[in-house]
Amino acid sequence: MAMTAAVKDEISRLPVTRTCCRKAEVSSVLRFAGGLHLVSGRIVIEAELDTSIAARRLRKDILEIFGHTSDLVVMAPSGLRRGSRYVVRVVAGGDQLARQTGLVDGRGRPVRGLPPQVVSGATCDAEAAWRGAFLAHGSLTEPGRSSSLEITCPGPEAALALVGAARRLQIAAKAREVRGVDRVVVRDGDAIGALLTRLGAHESVLAWEERRLRREVRATANRLANFDDANLRRSARAAVAAGARVQRALEILGDDVPEHLAAAGRLRMEHKQASLEELGALADPPLTKDAVAGRIRRLLAMADKRAADLGIPGTESNLTEEMVG
Repeated sequence: MAMTAAVKDEISRLPVTRTCCRKAEVSSVLRFAGGLHLVSGRIVIEAELDTSIAARRLRKDILEIFGHTSDLVVMAPSGLRRGSRYVVRVVAGGDQLARQTGLVDGRGRPVRGLPPQVVSGATCDAEAAWRGAFLAHGSLTEPGRSSSLEITCPGPEAALALVGAARRLQIAAKAREVRGVDRVVVRDGDAIGALLTRLGAHESVLAWEERRLRREVRATANRLANFDDANLRRSARAAVAAGARVQRALEILGDDVPEHLAAAGRLRMEHKQASLEELGALADPPLTKDAVAGRIRRLLAMADKRAADLGIPGTESNLTEEMVG
């Protein structure tokens, strides 16, 4: 969760000057981290955040943009929650703030998705909505096979609205329900980097991309090492198998084998795990690997033909399961 904390800290400090963006961010934070409560017939708004700087940012924007004061309650760690939680509560003027931020419609009914002014707003509003959602309930896992940027949503309507906002930013996000909880997930590494850039988390993007690159380089190196090991094992097994077949070929042919083929065969038997190129270098005079391979191939073919004529086992009769596998 270190990456999550780094992103939240960075975007909590991001200066935003445009009023429409600040409104969209506040509306999103209240939608994804908050709730509406009726107390004595009046609406009270609460938003629960996991960092003090995000809570201070929300209180500042509520006061400067909408003109409402708020209270801050710090909840100590308990149960599964390891860190403190910060609850921003608006009591006086809560019903008015709910209308201003689009949490309720003109008839006072709760809006289940994002407010219309955010959904139909400019691209910067879509960015602000995602920034608010991440501050409220976002998480970013370390780069790797299961890396993802994820937002926990208060309902399917809010999830679909967030997916729509991502689409306006040309980022592929998916809404899904996991164990009864609605989530919006971005899994593609490039898309995560692009979205973090849109949120304004530029330093976090660099750190995330660096870790992603390091992970990919390590994975590629492991793949290549495994590939090389497998090739070496296959080559060594093939060389040993060829040596066993050559030994049987020389037994079948006896003295009726041309000297140049016998010499290539003896090299193969004496250096059972050497490559054809290495065998060629050991020959006198030196041979190319194709010349060595051709001589050994002709030796085996001659021996197999002789064995077939005599009705005896051929050169492959010397092979074991390990050599073939």
